Amino acid sequence: MKNRKILIATGIYPPDIGGPATILEALSAELISRGYEVGVLTYSDVSRQVDDKPYVYRVKKGKFYSHLIYFFKMLTLALWCDLIYVTDTYSVGRFAYLMKKIIGKKYILRFAGDSAWEMAVASGQTTDYIVDFEDNKYDFKIEATKDRRRKIMTGADGVIAVSNFMAGLAEKIGVGRHNIRTIYNSIDFINNDVAVEKVREIRNRYGNDTKIIATACRLMPWKGVDGIIRIMNKLFSEFGRVNLLVLGDGPELDNLKELAKASQVDKRVHFLGKISHNQVSAYYQAIDLFILNTNYEGLSHTLLEVMKAGTPVVATNVGGNPELIASGQDGLLVEYNNDEQLFLAVKKILSDNVVGDNMVKSANEKLKKFNWENTIFETVRLINEI
Repeated sequence: MKNRKILIATGIYPPDIGGPATILEALSAELISRGYEVGVLTYSDVSRQVDDKPYVYRVKKGKFYSHLIYFFKMLTLALWCDLIYVTDTYSVGRFAYLMKKIIGKKYILRFAGDSAWEMAVASGQTTDYIVDFEDNKYDFKIEATKDRRRKIMTGADGVIAVSNFMAGLAEKIGVGRHNIRTIYNSIDFINNDVAVEKVREIRNRYGNDTKIIATACRLMPWKGVDGIIRIMNKLFSEFGRVNLLVLGDGPELDNLKELAKASQVDKRVHFLGKISHNQVSAYYQAIDLFILNTNYEGLSHTLLEVMKAGTPVVATNVGGNPELIASGQDGLLVEYNNDEQLFLAVKKILSDNVVGDNMVKSANEKLKKFNWENTIFETVRLINEI
C-alpha cells in the first residue's frame, strides 16, 4: 500500500442524503478497515456533526469565503496524505489540480457528471446533447468552464468513470484511455429494510384502487418530468385513477406545477419535495412503476435502488441507463422526449403484472453485477497503482 494516507475531498457527505454521499461514508470506513489512514474533507451545512468520526473535516458552506477555507484546509491535508480522491470535477477538483501544481500531490478524480453541460442547459444557453457539447462552440464563459474541466480531468493521475458511457465522455474530453477506469456504482451494502406498515401507509394515502407511478430526481430541465406529466391524461383514459409522485425539488418545480395545472392533472400529481434516504425505499416499494425520463444520466443510483426495491422501471435510452437495463428484459427503455413511446411503455407494464414481475426478477439478477465487493476491489487496486 504505497498510497497509505488517502484524503477524500468531496462536496457532499452524510447527513447529506443520496447514494453518492452514502457511498463515500462506506468507502472511508472500508479503506480504514484495510489499513489505510483516511481523511474526509467536505462542504457541509454545519461545521460539525455530533457523531462525526475524528477524520471528517467540514467546511460550512454559504459564506463568501467558504471556498478559501476549503482550499487552505485541503492544502494542510494534502501535505499529510499520499493521494487525494476527488468526487467533484469543478471546485473540489480544481483545488486538487492546484495541489498537484503547488506541491506535486497526485489525485484520482471520480467522474459521474458534467457540471459544465448542466450549467449551460440550466441557464438556457444550450439544448445540445451532452456528447455533442464538447465538440460545439459557445460563448466565452462556457468555453472557459469547459477548458477548466479539461485541465482538471487530464491533470488527474487516474479517472474513475461510473459507467462506460462516462468513460467514453472522459476520453472525448481529452483524458487518455489508459488513465480511465470504469468502476460501477453499487448499493448492495446499503440497508434498505422497510417496515411493511410504512409501505401500506403510502398505498392507503394515495388509494389502493389506483395505479401509483413515481419519479425521483433533481427537478432540472433535462430530467423530463414534464414528459411524464404530459402523458397523465392518456393514462387516466386508459386506467382510470392514476397518481404521479414526484420526489425531489429543484429550479423547475414552479414550471412543473404550472404544467400540471394547465393540463388539469394537478390533483393527481403530487410534488413531495426531498424525501430522506431512510424513507425513500418505502416509496419505491409502494409504487407500481418508476419512471426516469431523463436526457442524461451517468449511472443512476436511483435506478439501482428502485431495482433493489423490486419495482419495474421505464427509463430513457441515454447515458449509463442501457448499462443498467436491457430493454424488454430488466425494464423498458424509450427515447427521451418521446411522449408516445413513454406512454406505450408505461401502459405495457401497468396493463400486465406478469410483464412487470418478469422484469423485476431479471433486474434483481442484473444487480449482482453492481456489487460493493467489486467497487472496493477496483478502487483499491487503482489507488495502489498510482
